[in-house]
Amino acid sequence: MVHAAEEPVRPPSLSVSLAGGFSTRETAYEAGATQAQRTQLSGTSPWLLRLRADWFPLRWLGIEGEGVGDFFRAVRESTRLTEPSRRGFGRLGVSARFLTNGGFLLNGSLGYGVSAAPVVRTVIGAPPSADSLLSHGPVARVGIGYTGARFEGVAGLTALFSIGNQINSIEPQLWIAGRVADLTPTTVFWVGLDVGLLLEGSPDAIGYGGGTLRFGLALKLQLLPPAPPRPVTDGLRPEGPTTLQVQVVLPDASPAVGALVTIDGAAPVAVDARGQLVSNATAGAHAVSARLSGHRETTGSAQVVTGRSTSLVLRLEALTGPGQLAGTVRASATGAPVAEAIVTVGELPPVRTGADGTYTLGSVGPGPVKVSVEAQGFTSAEEIAQVPPESAATLDVQLDALGKGSPATVRGLIRSRNGEAIEANLLIKGLGTKVQVTAEGRFFVTVPGGTYLFVITAPGYVTQTKKVVLSDGDQAIVHVDLQKASR
Repeated sequence: MVHAAEEPVRPPSLSVSLAGGFSTRETAYEAGATQAQRTQLSGTSPWLLRLRADWFPLRWLGIEGEGVGDFFRAVRESTRLTEPSRRGFGRLGVSARFLTNGGFLLNGSLGYGVSAAPVVRTVIGAPPSADSLLSHGPVARVGIGYTGARFEGVAGLTALFSIGNQINSIEPQLWIAGRVADLTPTTVFWVGLDVGLLLEGSPDAIGYGGGTLRFGLALKLQLLPPAPPRPVTDGLRPEGPTTLQVQVVLPDASPAVGALVTIDGAAPVAVDARGQLVSNATAGAHAVSARLSGHRETTGSAQVVTGRSTSLVLRLEALTGPGQLAGTVRASATGAPVAEAIVTVGELPPVRTGADGTYTLGSVGPGPVKVSVEAQGFTSAEEIAQVPPESAATLDVQLDALGKGSPATVRGLIRSRNGEAIEANLLIKGLGTKVQVTAEGRFFVTVPGGTYLFVITAPGYVTQTKKVVLSDGDQAIVHVDLQKASR
């Protein structure tokens, strides 16, 4: 997978949000001692709507507007009667903002607004009537907060200073939202909470005052400017290096030390001790593969961007499946191939050698397996083969012809206890014969029938001695696991 660095925050050029929820209020109104009595209004509105919009033709300067409506069925305390009432607020102003690449936001606006405050007029000698006190005047707003790629939170304060000593209002607000979808590369969708506490009061004889709590769920749509091109230093070269960083890990997420990485078919290069390879690369798509002995080769692709460092992580999988075993069966005396010899490994169906003495067995192992070979006119033989997982191993077998006084044959495999091949020496006491051991730890020797001591040594390992009793024509296997010597 490719990891790209996060881009700086792009301030939106257009934002439109709509909040819906509820509000609850407690207000009092007193029109004057000569013609009205005090009226207390309280209630909850399940219909709160708030619409906000701002447009910034410049990064720091723009225009914003807001409209709020509450629709109440309020209770008048003086008579306990339910009265319909409405509250409305609207404003339009010039706004400015300051937004850093780290997401710190400071904004404010100055404009003009109109407010309609609900009252119930109670005049002596007349029935109560619902009405609204209209106020208008300058509106100021300030806000501070954080806006990022996936979250934003802003605390603000909006104040209306009425003309003509009507109703002044101030509303602290809190906006918390999360980015839920990118509709296009420049259009994003947010969901958030909009909370406000509206405080109102009049400085003259009207005697109006109260508070309203507003709570709503908001949906916001933002239009972002296109992402700016990466800056360049001289008009030709990018500001930073264009590199591809490949990380190769094992199934347990540890570094795959020793792995070889191939990029676009070039010569493989080994990773460092952290399992990483950093290479200069051209912009565009690149095919990458990684391989390590005992693991399945894995591939991936990376889209490199000019002036950036692109990361690609490749995870290797260990080979665990069976392998393949093949070889040739020959007569030990003449070296001629033995046709129609039967080769058997465990519970697998046996196979026969061809006219050239060759055989092939699939789905064998993995690990050490016992191989039995029989042929008419020859003594049978048994061998141990080490088959790597999902790979091929070769085992050639020599058969001795049947007959009186035929020598006994001994085959074997010498390795460490963890299954690794080691450089070992084999000495047969009584004969004083040193037997050649292959790099894979295999040996083959023919001796007359009798009793022998096989002494096996290897540098750094404990010496072992095995007693082997043989009759003429016998076939024997000596399989030895050496233990490392203590230091």
